[in-house]
Amino acid sequence: MIKCFKQWRGAHPRAKWFYPIWLTATLLLFFLSPLTDKPFLWLYLGLGVLIMFILRPSSPVYRLTMEAASGKTIFTVLLAVIITAACVLPMGLNPMWNGENPGYRNQYELMAEAILDGRIEIVYDEVDELTQLENPYDPVEREAAGVNYHWDHAYYKGHYYMYFGVVPVFLLFLPYRILTGSPLTTYHATQIFVALTIAGFFVLFHFLAKRFFKNLPYFVYLALASAFSVMSVWYATAAPALYCTAITGGIALEIWSLYFFIRAVWGETRENRQIFLAGIGALLGALVFGCRPTIGLANIAVIPMLAEFLKQRKFSWKLLGKLALAALPYLLVAIALMLYNYARFENPFEFGQSYQLTEADQTQYSSAMDLNTLLHTIYQTLRYFFGRGILYDTFPFLSTAGVFYNFPILLLCAAMLIPSVFKTLRSTKFLPLLLGLFVSAVIIAFMDIAWTPYMQERYRMDVYFLMGLACFLVIGCWFQNCSSKQSARLSCAVSILSVITMVCSALYCFRIVGETALDVVSRIGAFLQLG
Repeated sequence: MIKCFKQWRGAHPRAKWFYPIWLTATLLLFFLSPLTDKPFLWLYLGLGVLIMFILRPSSPVYRLTMEAASGKTIFTVLLAVIITAACVLPMGLNPMWNGENPGYRNQYELMAEAILDGRIEIVYDEVDELTQLENPYDPVEREAAGVNYHWDHAYYKGHYYMYFGVVPVFLLFLPYRILTGSPLTTYHATQIFVALTIAGFFVLFHFLAKRFFKNLPYFVYLALASAFSVMSVWYATAAPALYCTAITGGIALEIWSLYFFIRAVWGETRENRQIFLAGIGALLGALVFGCRPTIGLANIAVIPMLAEFLKQRKFSWKLLGKLALAALPYLLVAIALMLYNYARFENPFEFGQSYQLTEADQTQYSSAMDLNTLLHTIYQTLRYFFGRGILYDTFPFLSTAGVFYNFPILLLCAAMLIPSVFKTLRSTKFLPLLLGLFVSAVIIAFMDIAWTPYMQERYRMDVYFLMGLACFLVIGCWFQNCSSKQSARLSCAVSILSVITMVCSALYCFRIVGETALDVVSRIGAFLQLG
C-alpha cells in the first residue's frame, strides 16, 4: 500500500500537501464546529472534497482503459457483490415488507399453494361480501357499503385472482416450496431478482466495453455499472414485496434477454451459435410479459437487432427456419399466458388490470381514447420524463419526479447529437438499437400512464434500466473519439454524476421508506445529524 501511495504521489506531487491539509481542516471543523450545531456536516463536506479530489480529471484512476483491463475480473466481481449486498440486505428490515405483517402482500406465496392444489384462483375462508354490490370495482361503493375485501387482487365472477404476473411463481416460489416444503417469503424473491439485475448490468456493460469501447476507462465502467444498476432497483430496496417482485422479475429477465440478443448479433460470427443465443434471449424476453407486461414492451428493441443480424447474413429459407426456431419461445409463452388469462377472465388479452380492486374502477378504462384523454396522456408522459420535483430542508431532502430530474446523468444521452458520437454510433451499428431503446421507453411510459389511475415512482422502474443502457452506449461511443485531455474531463464528469446517482438513489429510498416507517427515517436523519 505504501509503495502504491508513493507511486501515486509521484504521479501527482501536490497530493502530498492535500491529505494533511484536508485531514487537519476536517478534524478541526468536526470537533470545534464553530459555525454550526451539526458537526457531521463538516465531516460530509470533507468527504465530498476528498471524493472530488480523487475523481479530478488528472486522477490516476482513469489511466487504465478497458483494453488494458484484463485480469481485473476480481475487482469487478467484488464491486458487484458489494453493490448487491447494499441493495438487498436492507429489504428485510421493514415488517411491512419482510413478511412479518404480510397483509395482501403475500399473494405470490398463496398463488404457489393454489397451483399445488390444482387451482388458479386464491381461495379465502370468509364470506364474499363483494357479491352484494352492484359494481364491486367502484371504490366509493365499496367504502359506502363497508364490505370486507382483499385489496389489489383481481376479482372476477366471485373469484379472487392474483393480479400480478405469474411467471415468478414458476421460476422461484413453486420450486422453493417443492424442494423445502416451506413457502418462499416474497421479499426474498425480490432479492434474487435484484441480484440478477445487478449482475446483468455488470456483465452486459463489460461485454460492450471490451468489444466496442476499448478507450473507456475501467474505473468509469465500474462507476456506470454501479450507478445504473442501483438507479434501476433502488425502489425495490425500500418496498421489496409484491409490486417490486413483479417489476424486478421483469427487469432481471429483460436485461439478460438484451444481453443474449446483443451477444448474438455483435459477439458471435457462427450462425448456429447466434441462433442459440437469440433463442435464450427470446425465452427470457417472452417471460417478461408474465412478470410485468409493460416491461415486456422493451422487446421492441429486439427489432433493430434483428434487422442488423439480417444485414450480416444472406437470406435463405434455411435461415428463415432457424429464425423461426429462435422466436418460438415468444409464441409458446404467449399461448401459455393467453390460456391462463382466458381461464381466469374469458379474455386471452386480459391480464387482470380491468378487474383489479384498487383506488379506481379500472373496468371503465378502454384501449380507445378520445382526443382529450390522448392529449392528457401525452402531457403526463412528458412529465414522466421531464417533471420537476421538490427540494425539502429536512432529511432526506429530495422528492422524486421525472426520469431526467431524478437522475441527471441520463441527460448525457443528448451527447448522441455530437457529430463524432453520432458517427461512432453509426459505425458500430448501435444507432438503431439506441433508437429502439428510446422508443421502447416512451411506449412503456405511455402505457404506464394510460392504464393506471395515478402515477407512482415504482412505475419508472420500467424504463430506468433501458435509459441506463442507452446512456452507456452514448458515453462509450463518446470516449472513442476523445483526446486524452477531453477523456480526462469526461471521465471526471461521468464519475461525479455516477456518485450523485447513487447518493440520490439512497435518498429517494429513504423517502419511500418514510411513507411507511417515518420514525425509522427520522432516527437515521438524527443519527447522521441531517435533520
